[in-house]
Amino acid sequence: MPTMPLSRTQVSAFQAKHSWIHCEAGQLWLSHDGQDVVLERGQKYFVHSGDLIVIEALQDCRYRVQSKATINTSQAPNKAMPTAALVQ
Repeated sequence: MPTMPLSRTQVSAFQAKHSWIHCEAGQLWLSHDGQDVVLERGQKYFVHSGDLIVIEALQDCRYRVQSKATINTSQAPNKAMPTAALVQ
């Protein structure tokens, strides 16, 4: 998926499975499976199951979704979690 820009308060929603969501610029709020996560530039979040993801830009931002086809899922966590606990 190409990099997606969002203006402050703009919302995006999509289905994702076995994917990393990368915050490439700005700051975004992500809601997934009852979890609320704030990502800042350089942080990422892994989505294991095929759930609805809702993203709102807390400030102008850009994000990218890296799908299973381009990642090694054996190195991915068993459940979705913020990368503050994983990788910067």
